[in-house]
Amino acid sequence: MKAPEGRGQLQAGRSRHPHSVKFRYLMFPNLSRLLSALTILALPALAAAQEEDLSTIPWAYSTYFGTGWYKVGEDRDAFAIRYAPRKPLREAVLHEDGSRTIGIELRLPFTVGLDHFPLDDLQGSVDPANLANISVTPSIYFDIPMNERWTLRPFVAAGWGTVLNGDESAWTYWTGLRSRLAFNVGKVNAALLNSIGFVGYTPNVGSSTNFWPVQTAVEMATPLGNWQLDERQVLLHWHFGYTYFTDDLDIVRRDLTTEPISDQWELGLAVSKVDAQIEIWRFKFDRVGLAYRFSSDGKLQGVGFVFRSLFDK
Repeated sequence: MKAPEGRGQLQAGRSRHPHSVKFRYLMFPNLSRLLSALTILALPALAAAQEEDLSTIPWAYSTYFGTGWYKVGEDRDAFAIRYAPRKPLREAVLHEDGSRTIGIELRLPFTVGLDHFPLDDLQGSVDPANLANISVTPSIYFDIPMNERWTLRPFVAAGWGTVLNGDESAWTYWTGLRSRLAFNVGKVNAALLNSIGFVGYTPNVGSSTNFWPVQTAVEMATPLGNWQLDERQVLLHWHFGYTYFTDDLDIVRRDLTTEPISDQWELGLAVSKVDAQIEIWRFKFDRVGLAYRFSSDGKLQGVGFVFRSLFDK
């Protein structure tokens, strides 16, 4: 089925809009090169996606899903780039007398949806004329150290986004509570992660929609043999998680309503350097890797980039 023109989806394939809105180029100058380098790892999945018809995910959920490619059913693909500058205001500290200082961090995530993602022109993917929508969601995170191994992280985010080739806009919001319990198994550093959240958006036209993701996951990190990067030991990270959407994730368009998505599985691999960030051009990352996401019924599929722990997402 065809997606309606100028509406709220992250779109792929040939643009259906003959006249693109002109606006100031918002992306960082080296983002296209960064995206090109990372996408090399995901070329097989992206190529397979482009051979099929196109599919959608409501664009206002792109901040939650993060940077990557997503697909629902057989209709349309969604491509999103998320960047989230962070400003720590206070570090979390567990004092010897048992008292604690709660950490506070501000973030300013902005997410851009691409109109199409041509594998033969990755530089052109981030051309201003190819940007389909943009959203900005200021957020605040609190770190509460319960003990030396257990940390709680409540957070709240609210912002606004708009479709650049149409008249649709929406208020977006996201709040929740995360938990991390760290433990060691030999040389392996591991953590059990749990979270519950509330994600939704209210468009300027139509009714509001939301869902409640409840996630449990395991993350592990282990030295990758004798490999070094910039004279530092390389760590291999992997994670496995399951998210249950208690209210179901409704994928709805004006011309199509799919069956709700009830869950999501995620498997990710990444590498990092011990006590240092990975630098790619002007960007610095805690780790770099990929995650594959899919629902139990196979209707939702996605390939996302991994730059941080799920706890720090």
